[in-house]
Amino acid sequence: MRTDSSRIAVLSKMAEILDVLTEDSSITLQALSQQLNLPRPTIYRIVQTLIDLGILTPSNQPGRRLIHWASSSRNTHALENASQESLQRLVSKFRDTASIYTRVGSARVCIARLEGVESLRHTIQVGTPLPLHVGSAGRILLAWLDDETRDRLIHESVTFFPGQSPPSFSGWQEIREKQWAISLGERESALGSISVPIFTGTHQVIAALSISGPKERFVTDRQDAIISALQQEAQKITRLLCSAKNEHTLSATPQPSQAIVNKED
Repeated sequence: MRTDSSRIAVLSKMAEILDVLTEDSSITLQALSQQLNLPRPTIYRIVQTLIDLGILTPSNQPGRRLIHWASSSRNTHALENASQESLQRLVSKFRDTASIYTRVGSARVCIARLEGVESLRHTIQVGTPLPLHVGSAGRILLAWLDDETRDRLIHESVTFFPGQSPPSFSGWQEIREKQWAISLGERESALGSISVPIFTGTHQVIAALSISGPKERFVTDRQDAIISALQQEAQKITRLLCSAKNEHTLSATPQPSQAIVNKED
């Protein structure tokens, strides 16, 4: 039976092989064995597994799975780039922190952020996983999912973040209709936020655009102005993403190359 350490060792070898193949997909099996100081049968088995899993093609080009992963990462960078001017405009207008959140599994992660300029403001590190089931951004990321998927993700989020009790909430249809959500003191008692969805060209929600800060700033007459500004900026981000996608379509067609593995000899 394989131990955890042996599984990790196999993953490490896979990563080393992929590092080399992304630089030179035509390298021979013997050369790859010498370069990585690994037995040729071991490399053969790993490469065949990568091909079977769709991570590589039979010609050792990036497979459909690897292309999908790369595309997801590229979309995240595109979203971050497209949102920078919107974040600046929001902070300049409302002086509170503006952020972009995406869903990663059963958590939400801030991928872009501009801190507010008030002395009292909401601060969190980009890349930190946060509960999906708590907060206005989480509600936006959950609202457009089907009921079964949403319930499963909430359960997983509660398990992963045991210190965050899920608030009683059933207004998913209302969020979809009005296209914004508010949170007052859910994750942190003094914190409030308002979030809106960022849609793709296919009307799928890919992220939440948020303004956050001390909760008393979100129960005043500023609320309507914040919602309107967030929705306008979200639409601008969507248009930028659609434009970038049209200009830089990622080709998934592998180029012909000599495979390093045909048969083990």
